[in-house]
Amino acid sequence: MLDLVIIGSGPYGISLAAHAVANGLSYKLLGYPMDFWKNTMPQDMFIRTPYEFIQFSDPNDAFTITRFSDETGAELVNPLPRPTFVQYAMWFAEKAGIEFTSELVVSLERKHDGYRIVTDAGQILCAKNVVVATGVEHYKYVPELYRGLPSDLISHTSGYTHFDQFAGQKVAVIGSGQSAWEAAGLLHLAGTDVQLIYRRESANYAGGPAEEIALRDLGDVFYDLPMEEKQEGWGQSPGSVAHFLRPYVEGKVPEYGGLTVVDVQVTPDRLVELTLSSGETRTFHHLISASGFRINIEKVPFFGESLLREIDREDAFEQFPKLSETFESSVPGLYIAGPLSSHSHGPTFRFILGLKKTASTIIPAIASDKVGVR
Repeated sequence: MLDLVIIGSGPYGISLAAHAVANGLSYKLLGYPMDFWKNTMPQDMFIRTPYEFIQFSDPNDAFTITRFSDETGAELVNPLPRPTFVQYAMWFAEKAGIEFTSELVVSLERKHDGYRIVTDAGQILCAKNVVVATGVEHYKYVPELYRGLPSDLISHTSGYTHFDQFAGQKVAVIGSGQSAWEAAGLLHLAGTDVQLIYRRESANYAGGPAEEIALRDLGDVFYDLPMEEKQEGWGQSPGSVAHFLRPYVEGKVPEYGGLTVVDVQVTPDRLVELTLSSGETRTFHHLISASGFRINIEKVPFFGESLLREIDREDAFEQFPKLSETFESSVPGLYIAGPLSSHSHGPTFRFILGLKKTASTIIPAIASDKVGVR
């Protein structure tokens, strides 16, 4: 039986595996390495967070992004290109001695002495502990108003590595956050007649080192804050746009702020017709919803009904598991990292900034349990 199975091979899973290796734990890291970053986001765009704050975590902080740059010659600039971030991730994994098992989990069951994990390749694993370190891929949100549209007329911003297929078409991007600006700017570059429509009166440009430091530090104290001080961190992330996207959109993509979509129809010639709160109608070949993600544990595909029933939830927030200080759920040996931990531990853990705290908390807890310290 393995000490640990880590589900998810993104930044959280890779950092957890680095700590597992350093602690001598037997493990399997399941999932396609950095798949979300490589195959669901445009590769000619950038990491929003400054590179100084996106380091993966190993116990000795040995495999830093500056060391990666020194050893490989990769240029570190802000904003950092996404391919460079993926290259750093793979360099880090090699340096930390991490082995990937590129299989997806289809079933996770609790057994009397641990967990039984089944992969899409038919492999069956048994482990004393499991860490769910998946990202946001299961939580794509599209407003109900758009859900009746045929799939060829609407899509979510997540899932595109480029927008070349929309060249020469008329496309509406609905939303006011980072992904809306990315999509609109890249659609324009691809030769699309694109419009950006959003509820806000104007763009909300935000972000910078001070905000990153404050958010990172919040993760160290959030769990122990009084209830009233936690309230602000429990909402959905506010839609904001990194300053580096400004020249991709302003003066190039028509922006229509202060508008909402009140109705949507498919015309006889299969165009999308939007009725706006201003009373006017506009037609498009395609609608892209930049509506973000809604985290909900019920949408994790490998959790069975029996296991879901065992996991305690946060009061009045049934979509989130209730976690201990060490990120352990109410089911012994089942730990949860990343966005699903963000209600118990705070908004830091929706982002890369939470890597170090998560890995340096979960893995020592598992390692100490193995030697009977806990």
